Amino acid sequence: MTNDRLLPRYLVPVVGVCAVCLAVILWGSAQQLAPVYYVIVTVLGYAALGGVRWQPVAHCLQRWSWPTWLKVGLLGYGAVIAEETLVGTLYALTEGFTLASWIERIGQFVVFNLLAFTGAIWGLALGYTLFPGLRRWHFWQAGLWGIFAESSYLLYVSNPIAGALITPPNVSVYAIILAPLMLCLPARSGTPKWWQMPVTWAIMFALSIGPVLLLNHLRSAYPTAFPICDYITCADVPN
Repeated sequence: MTNDRLLPRYLVPVVGVCAVCLAVILWGSAQQLAPVYYVIVTVLGYAALGGVRWQPVAHCLQRWSWPTWLKVGLLGYGAVIAEETLVGTLYALTEGFTLASWIERIGQFVVFNLLAFTGAIWGLALGYTLFPGLRRWHFWQAGLWGIFAESSYLLYVSNPIAGALITPPNVSVYAIILAPLMLCLPARSGTPKWWQMPVTWAIMFALSIGPVLLLNHLRSAYPTAFPICDYITCADVPN
């Protein structure tokens, strides 16, 4: 990976191979759309930010003359809404597409993940502001957070093969979703230290506690406002 490359060249093929293997494992389950979703997000993300294409995107976002934290919020939550619109659309298609079901599924996934991603959005932005480092360092920092957020690490003991297959897609998707908010922030020169990544994750976790507690409460009180547990298992909501 060269210094001007944000996304590694191998990202798409690795995610593609993992997705094919996952498709075989998940076929016939409620989660069988996950491999398609991983591939679509990764391909779109690489098309937009692969090679040096991220540089004009970053330049444009940084010249956007709005307050920095307003841009972070708009780009962070906007990326989540766009990504969950894709997810809701995929599930609506498998159920026998109707306009009503499409709107309902999108709304459910958007509401869930606006709360679920809040700590990641603001914690990552704060960590990016506090600590120097190359953009690709923060890219991996965002992606690796996905292993915790999606509870993929639990599979490393119970089902190591599934854990190994799900990790690259999760890392890719989380990094791509959170990339726009990182690109709107000015680059900070300096060599990152190993401890800065876990500190940033700790900030992301701390800022997630309130929104996730609210999410758990609302999901329990208003279950029809959120995806059913077959789509996002209730056990996957961190406590």
